[in-house]
Amino acid sequence: MAGIALLVKADADVDNAAYGYLALFLWFGTVAAIPVLLALGIPAIVMTQRVRQQDRLGHHAAVFRGPEAGGQ
Repeated sequence: MAGIALLVKADADVDNAAYGYLALFLWFGTVAAIPVLLALGIPAIVMTQRVRQQDRLGHHAAVFRGPEAGGQ
């Protein structure tokens, strides 16, 4: 919405043309941030689903027993 408002303001007056460049910068920043947000969000969704599945199955949180507990 901010990008559209900036474009409208830039289009209304020639002296406010800098707002158009600011709007373009905002749009390009949004487009560049989408892959980063997806890279963070998709693993978080998968992890949340795994935790919920373990809760449904009755598995409780794993307990760390240290490196010597591997042979037990």
